[in-house]
Amino acid sequence: MARIDDFQNAINLARDKLPYRDPKEMCRNAGAELSAPNGAKNIVFPFFVRKVRISYPEGTMVYDEGADSLSPQEQGLILHYLLGVNHLPLTGKLITFREIPSGEFYYQPFLKRAQVPLVNTFGSDHELFLKAGKKLGGKDMEMGDASMTFHPFPKIPITLILWKGDEEFSPQGTILFDSSIKNFLGGEDIAFLTDTTVYKLMAISRS
Repeated sequence: MARIDDFQNAINLARDKLPYRDPKEMCRNAGAELSAPNGAKNIVFPFFVRKVRISYPEGTMVYDEGADSLSPQEQGLILHYLLGVNHLPLTGKLITFREIPSGEFYYQPFLKRAQVPLVNTFGSDHELFLKAGKKLGGKDMEMGDASMTFHPFPKIPITLILWKGDEEFSPQGTILFDSSIKNFLGGEDIAFLTDTTVYKLMAISRS
């Protein structure tokens, strides 16, 4: 299991790369805005339903509104998205986690940390799933018995799908991605982004 030191090292490595990237190009690719209040450059884009503000070239970040902070894991993920996303558009083709490069390697942790908690929490309560999903910015989809697509980042949709159980089968669920995600993030980041999505939904459902 990764330690906080590992996440901090990942943040530091990403911050080291940031000054060598053109901020305007990064913003075009990421679906972000470049602002310069008082001469200080900031890259601003939504992380789920809240905007984050990233200083350029330092790479420090805060939520645009609110006093709470981003975890080291979230900070690393946000920087990896900003550095990894490119000009390629979404394809509209949905793929499973296993179809992502290195997806097989991270598949068991992906199941344990994302897909299984999704089904255990919402498989028998689709109304709760849809209610929590709307608060996280989810859009209803016509797939399975209940489904929603979320945009944790502007160019990364994640679709969660649930099926009801019956006397013969237990509730089921799956998670799909636009195939373009392979061009933007690595398998470990995709796995973490997905379980972040699920755990944010779970936290909303308990509030």
